[in-house]
Amino acid sequence: MNNILYLAPLQGYTELEFRRAWSKFFTGFDLALSPFIPLVEGERFRSHHLRDVMPDSNKDLTVIPQVLGNDPAKFLMLAQSLSELGFETMNWNLGCPKRIVARKKRGSGLLPFPEMIREILEKIIPALPLKLSIKTRLGYYSPIEFTGLIEVYNSFPLQSLIVHPRTGLQIYDGDMFLDDFEKALPNIRHQVVFSGEIVDYDSFKNFCLRFPSITGWMIGRAVLSNPFLPEWIKSGKAETNDQKIRLKLQHFHEELYCEIRHRIKNERPLLNKMKDYWSYFSHWFINGQSIFIHLAHTNSLIEFNNSVKKFFETESLAPFEGRSNRPLTTTCRSFIHI
Repeated sequence: MNNILYLAPLQGYTELEFRRAWSKFFTGFDLALSPFIPLVEGERFRSHHLRDVMPDSNKDLTVIPQVLGNDPAKFLMLAQSLSELGFETMNWNLGCPKRIVARKKRGSGLLPFPEMIREILEKIIPALPLKLSIKTRLGYYSPIEFTGLIEVYNSFPLQSLIVHPRTGLQIYDGDMFLDDFEKALPNIRHQVVFSGEIVDYDSFKNFCLRFPSITGWMIGRAVLSNPFLPEWIKSGKAETNDQKIRLKLQHFHEELYCEIRHRIKNERPLLNKMKDYWSYFSHWFINGQSIFIHLAHTNSLIEFNNSVKKFFETESLAPFEGRSNRPLTTTCRSFIHI
């Protein structure tokens, strides 16, 4: 049975520049969800809202646009724009746990209101010019909410249901409700994509064994810590040549830097953006925490790039199996964003 791997939509990380750079050096992902496009005020969507998903810029990895919001009219307006660009599928984000989003009944903040979700779907599905998938959690306050949500989801012809087995309140912390998800799985009529804590090859195989009916898998933060992971999952084997790994990581980083520099012209925001990436990239090295602290203290691109070059030349790579997918931090956030 072939597994389909999805790149998760991580706001600020798995955007166009990352996808383009990653695709030049790595393989394994079949599809990518874009970080969400907000349903904004006004009658037309500005070009910068659609820049990330433009087909001409996403030739190496097929991207599915994701939308965040609860306004049916604006939802259909965006869907029409996406259809005119040639898209056949879009995704509705009902999983974002950010409090500023949830308190406006967007993302996972809609999950306690299944009838509101039903009303929105009743308005958009008949007029939708493309297929719809939904990214969801088991609930906002409790996984018990998922029973009512499944009833709503099953009432509509969704292309797939992407499920992260946590609640909105958990953000990304705490144990996943795998037992609750397992009990609910037979009741879902749609194709299910599993999203959550696939951190290495072993964790992927364990989830496959536990949920044999699932063939779609979403990987997010782990690909920042280990860009090789999708192709290793697909091939069933990992690259063991330390020098090849080091060179590919270095070339990928250089390409990513060039991609981002093309969009961000000013030094300070570009430096801050690269520091954010290195909260994950530092996991590539055994001495990752010290490396990140050093880079977080740099005050210029020249200093930052010279340090990165030195680390690739001198630091030992960390083992990939069991590698953390959590971002590193310093004791003072101002060290990261100068």
